[in-house]
Amino acid sequence: MKKLIAPLAAAVFALSLSAAQADEAGGKISMADQATGTITLEDGTAFILSEGVSMEGLEPGTEVTVSYEQKDDGSLVATEVTPNQ
Repeated sequence: MKKLIAPLAAAVFALSLSAAQADEAGGKISMADQATGTITLEDGTAFILSEGVSMEGLEPGTEVTVSYEQKDDGSLVATEVTPNQ
């Protein structure tokens, strides 16, 4: 039984890491709405900025990389937005 615990714990840990990883997208911002805390890229992908993600410097025409998580309802929540230089 003890021989099974370590491999099982390692597998559970590996699965939890992969589930927590965010996806990434990139492109130019076509719309930034401070009132709703959302940005939309030129390809139409819209993101809700998570609490703590600043809208500062996020304006139309800015090229960005967005780290995000997809919620059960299909919405995309940006956990980090980085302007590309």
